Amino acid sequence: MLLDSFLLGMLGLAVIYDVDSRRIPNWLVFSGIAFALLYHLYLGGCPGLLFSIKGLLLGIMLLMLPFIMGGMGAGDVKLLGMVGAFKGSIFTFSSFLGMALWGGIIAIVLLLVKRRLKETLWRLGLGLFMVRLAGASMSDYVQKGATSVYYPYGIAIGLGVLTSYGRGWW
Repeated sequence: MLLDSFLLGMLGLAVIYDVDSRRIPNWLVFSGIAFALLYHLYLGGCPGLLFSIKGLLLGIMLLMLPFIMGGMGAGDVKLLGMVGAFKGSIFTFSSFLGMALWGGIIAIVLLLVKRRLKETLWRLGLGLFMVRLAGASMSDYVQKGATSVYYPYGIAIGLGVLTSYGRGWW
């Protein structure tokens, strides 16, 4: 219970920082990772530490490609790694799936509100077609700039974690 409470508190702070400043502070994420690693080492010895490290690495690896492609910030990657350090790899993967679902829902709602869904779907479809047909680069069809729709992805990560917790209650 202590571990879950601490994780949810750290996650809540990260979401607040992300919404407020569009950044997730390193001190927050790294202190959470350190706490989780030490907690698991203390309670479970080397197997506990290994459990935590596996979750940390999986969380980072799951978001590394979207980060490299410019779809999210390093703070988001480290935040999911922190979740993994607290809860291990199975919970982290479940949170990742929930995060992807919530992230998609949020993106669609924002595109609808900004009246950009049709244009975005058209560009995505055209880009996929051209990549398949002519080997073009998808980045030629992905719009980045002042008219792009961005939101703090820490929200989706937080909702994904809450969804994973909720799965245990259903």
